[in-house]
Amino acid sequence: MARYRFAVEYFGAPFAGWQIQENAGSVQGKLEQALATALRHPVHITGAGRTDTGVHAVGQVAHFDVESPLDLRRLTHSLNALTGPHIQVRKLEACPPDFHARYSALSRRYLYRIALRPVVLLRDWSWHPGVPMDLELLRSELQSVLGEHDFVNFSVPREDGKHTRCRLIRADIERSGKFLHIRVEGDRFLHRMVRSLIGAAYDVARGKRKAGFMREILEGRFQGQRTWAPPQGLCLEKVSYSDYDTDEEA
Repeated sequence: MARYRFAVEYFGAPFAGWQIQENAGSVQGKLEQALATALRHPVHITGAGRTDTGVHAVGQVAHFDVESPLDLRRLTHSLNALTGPHIQVRKLEACPPDFHARYSALSRRYLYRIALRPVVLLRDWSWHPGVPMDLELLRSELQSVLGEHDFVNFSVPREDGKHTRCRLIRADIERSGKFLHIRVEGDRFLHRMVRSLIGAAYDVARGKRKAGFMREILEGRFQGQRTWAPPQGLCLEKVSYSDYDTDEEA
């Protein structure tokens, strides 16, 4: 049995997230269907993380096991023909048998794109809140929760028995023309955690909540309604490993 890994990017709007759903299309389901067609037998793939409905990716990673050697160039071409215009596989390669797309990952980095004015291009990849924001407050609120914490209050609990501690490594904000790029990186993320973090920081930046609001949520001192950033602005940008670089070659 040989193990293979690949990077995959996708436009999330047509899918009910990464993970296979019973009554809705998913990225994982589309890829497994394409692999089954190309290899003529069922193949299960495991992803680095489960992106939600409408969330995009340029650096998702997955692995699968098969018994026979593969023609990697031919299989990549077949997969990209079979999955359609919203999914693109790249950097398909053989990997060590103990590599695991999820458990071998050192960190995940997400990009959230906010449009500072109404846009047509990239409208489906960004969120335009339509209100002024204090960018320094936005930055300081996000950075106030850096480090290792129990982030359960910034998630929709899955009730799967898994722990809810995460280490948030990075929270950077960069203005690029008419867009604001927010990058957050951590060792792991909970269900809808990034959207929750961005939304809470946005509430402070627009003046609806006072500075320190995110610490209140983190410590369980706030239980009311707050903003959750919509999915279309969120993109899984990179999953980092010690022996696999998903960045595209020049």
